[in-house]
Amino acid sequence: MLKPGDILQDRYVIEDKIGQGGMSYVYRAHDKKLGRVVALKVLKEEFCSDEDFIKKFKNEAMSAARLTHPNIVAAYDVIEEGELHCIVMELIEGITLKNYIARKGKLSNRETIGIAIQAAEGIEAAHKNGIIHRDIKPQNIIISKDGKVKVADFGIAKAVTSETVNAAVIGSVHYISPEQARSGIADARSDLYSLGITMYEMITGRVPFEGENTVSVIMSHLEEPLEAPQKYNKDIYPALQDIIMKLTRKRPSERYGSAQELIRDLKQAIREPEGDFVKLEAEDSPLDETRTISGDELQSIKERTGPSGSEQEQEQSEKTAATVTGFQKQGQPKHVIKNNAAQSAGDINRILKLGGIGAVAVVAVLCVILITKGFGIFSAPAISTETAAETETSSSEENTSGTIEVTLTLSGEELMPNLVGKSEERARAELADMGISMDSSATDFSDSYNEGIIMYQDIAADEAVSPGMTVHVTVSMGTEIEYTLKNLQSYTEAQAREELGKLGVSVNSTRGRFSDTVPKGNVIDWEDASGGTGTEIGEGSSVNLIISNGKEAENVSVPALTNMTVEQAQNALSAQGLSLGETTYEESDTAEGLIINQSVPANQIVARGTAVSIVVSGAPASASGHKSTETENYYYASINEVCNVGTSAGPGVESQNLISVTIRLVQQVDGRLKYTTLVDAMPVPEGSQIPISFTNIQGAWGVDTGEIQVVDAADNEVLQSYTLSFAPQS
Repeated sequence: MLKPGDILQDRYVIEDKIGQGGMSYVYRAHDKKLGRVVALKVLKEEFCSDEDFIKKFKNEAMSAARLTHPNIVAAYDVIEEGELHCIVMELIEGITLKNYIARKGKLSNRETIGIAIQAAEGIEAAHKNGIIHRDIKPQNIIISKDGKVKVADFGIAKAVTSETVNAAVIGSVHYISPEQARSGIADARSDLYSLGITMYEMITGRVPFEGENTVSVIMSHLEEPLEAPQKYNKDIYPALQDIIMKLTRKRPSERYGSAQELIRDLKQAIREPEGDFVKLEAEDSPLDETRTISGDELQSIKERTGPSGSEQEQEQSEKTAATVTGFQKQGQPKHVIKNNAAQSAGDINRILKLGGIGAVAVVAVLCVILITKGFGIFSAPAISTETAAETETSSSEENTSGTIEVTLTLSGEELMPNLVGKSEERARAELADMGISMDSSATDFSDSYNEGIIMYQDIAADEAVSPGMTVHVTVSMGTEIEYTLKNLQSYTEAQAREELGKLGVSVNSTRGRFSDTVPKGNVIDWEDASGGTGTEIGEGSSVNLIISNGKEAENVSVPALTNMTVEQAQNALSAQGLSLGETTYEESDTAEGLIINQSVPANQIVARGTAVSIVVSGAPASASGHKSTETENYYYASINEVCNVGTSAGPGVESQNLISVTIRLVQQVDGRLKYTTLVDAMPVPEGSQIPISFTNIQGAWGVDTGEIQVVDAADNEVLQSYTLSFAPQS
């Protein structure tokens, strides 16, 4: 395991471990070469000698590296050093869609549509590059702090080849398509089915198919009709419901043919929520293609799901053949089987449909119990099976409900300890003695548990567990107010005011301070309104914000250039770390060749590197000494593009924010960057498109390259750039 301070390839400095999954650790790291923070996904040591895991890990890297899209988590680099296998990825500060749904319960119509559109955009980009994700689920969709939705984890993605049909790995069973579950077949429509199940969970707060083990969930995808989302959310748009129902058809041919078709209907649903525009084919026999599963097919499904990740209950199903209603998944040892003919018949039919000698054997045992129980022959038999499971019934004297309680315990099992309320370190040490792994990558806010304390575990205390299992826990980040205050340095002043306002905390005042580390305009620190360093800030409190003025050395005063020559002005600006911007000429009463105006007033404080344009009296002279024409010696270029400014979809889709952008030309002139403003700062709705269309852009003398930049005027961040070639005007 890596530790803070470790350096990979003399470039990536490990800062902290931020999470882990079933096969990898995730670290925050600093890229010294490009000066940015990245995420490093590192294959766990125990898998580094397993060629199958290494192949899967490399497959994720190759799949992600082929994809560049705003709605896909970017892969920057791949590292292999000895047994170390690592993917360098974009670091997203945000929350998984799974946790977002858990926090809100269910999402609104517009929020669901907004997130789905962005996720579909990313999926469409993957499909256009010949990549099928194969594991679309809320856990693999991330919502960043600014509302951008990104699809992540291409760990089992496949290129569209014959391997796609014969692949031996399938995705998470709660979101898996019927064709992928049955035979491993997956195409673009399979990803759309999984997205449809994800949308179902967004709008209802629940997955449509639950089961006691992996196989029972898969069988539901294959056989059970989907209940309309309206059953769980009466406020769902009819158009959105139609979209979800079309996405989740059993037959791939009845779903959307592409993500682009889906996006079209989602946008239409915003405009016409009651509209009847979704083309749904008649489903005369919806289960025609979900014929009874044979024993061989069932075995194939079990082999492809395997006892890994969150699907470890499959291992217990294999050991006990208990894949029937009445036997719960691993970690839930107590079961109740109704003692009536209808229930028993239903269980038996289900088992016979699934097939398998082990399952039939269990049913035979249960039938004996049911019959003998009814005749009072015995009350508490102990029955041993060939699967090393022990089945015990409760005393008939205490059982007056007409049920038989069956406790199933596997040899070698222990009981899961209560982890809630313990620190992550203490819980991990306790589980290590039992051979149990703990996944603590999930985090959430809590008013009841301090930061770093476990607030939830997916295997409850006192449930049976076996060595090799993994328990998934959620670790508290403290209250949302505490978390926000600790992370204010990632916010601009406006963002900080907005986020604190949502939490009921007002901003009393602000003051500036120079900072070598915090970008200009971002929050450096906070203090309570009385001027101290309060730690009990809560709803109704107020704080003072300290805002960065940037590095002190990078903020300089603009010199007065009036009545200087161009050469004198250039020297004066260079002395202050500034550059000479565009030079234009204008007839005036001032002596020819002297500066009569400057774009930035004298004595104004600006950032080092700012370009100051000047106006010179008269007209420029050519090399031969005569007055040159306005176009002589200059190079020109043109551009006609459209720039997408941010996005309006996502958690904030119901509001529309304005951002201020400016457009400028950047060129390398005499070893320095020269900035020329083409369009002054203007407000633009986030998510809109703005034209970048200019003809005959005048560049510097003799310079044949340049770059048009669209810049966020608030923090000088470059939103988009376009490379230009300049040439003399003919």
